[in-house]
Amino acid sequence: MEVYIEWTYLMNGFIILWTWEILCFLLNQLISIKKLMIYVLLYNVSLILLYMDMFNGWILLYDLVISILLFRKLVYIYYPLYIFIYISLISFMHFMIHDSLIFQGILIVRGLSISVMLIISVMVVILIYFYIHDCKNKIHDDFVEVVLNHKHCLGFIDNGNKVTYQGCPVIFMNNDLIEGDFVDRIEIEVVNRKQVIDIVQVKDILIDGFVLHDVYVGVLYDCEYDCILNNQLLGGFI
Repeated sequence: MEVYIEWTYLMNGFIILWTWEILCFLLNQLISIKKLMIYVLLYNVSLILLYMDMFNGWILLYDLVISILLFRKLVYIYYPLYIFIYISLISFMHFMIHDSLIFQGILIVRGLSISVMLIISVMVVILIYFYIHDCKNKIHDDFVEVVLNHKHCLGFIDNGNKVTYQGCPVIFMNNDLIEGDFVDRIEIEVVNRKQVIDIVQVKDILIDGFVLHDVYVGVLYDCEYDCILNNQLLGGFI
């Protein structure tokens, strides 16, 4: 039996890429190409674990560890969905490709035929279309464009964000997007627990085409969104 490790790695990478695109679509998340490639490379490293035949769940355990490191408290959402979609896809591909088998949670292609190359080509076309149509250009009504310090991101309009500082609405942004010194530290309640947030005052910020001055921003170190807006900004018109 001839097994092409290159095609197996490529096929598994496509399946993982397809898995993450479907997962982000189901969770109503926008994801960049850079993050997609990072996820594919990290999860596809599990292919080398085929040489460590310890027990049947070894590769799935590796995926769980990677998921915990990437998503931490949200792992209970991302990991089960990832596993469900991934297993569904490899089962479907195993059904489509007769010269294949599933071993240790990875689809192994035996031999190389025109049908395999045709299926891979179709997968590539579907992946490209899916990303362009549903993952990149589909901006939902709950998201608006935000520009801070020449850095662009999408801000999520959270109707539940009622946090204010000195009577002014506070927005929350990823710490990678914020530059400047902290002006204060406040305590807020998040999901029935209290959390301390650092506050930064930014001079100018562009939200949905409107320039706002002297806005208070809470620094986020672990969040699924780059920016969480306060619907009280702009008088509630965002």
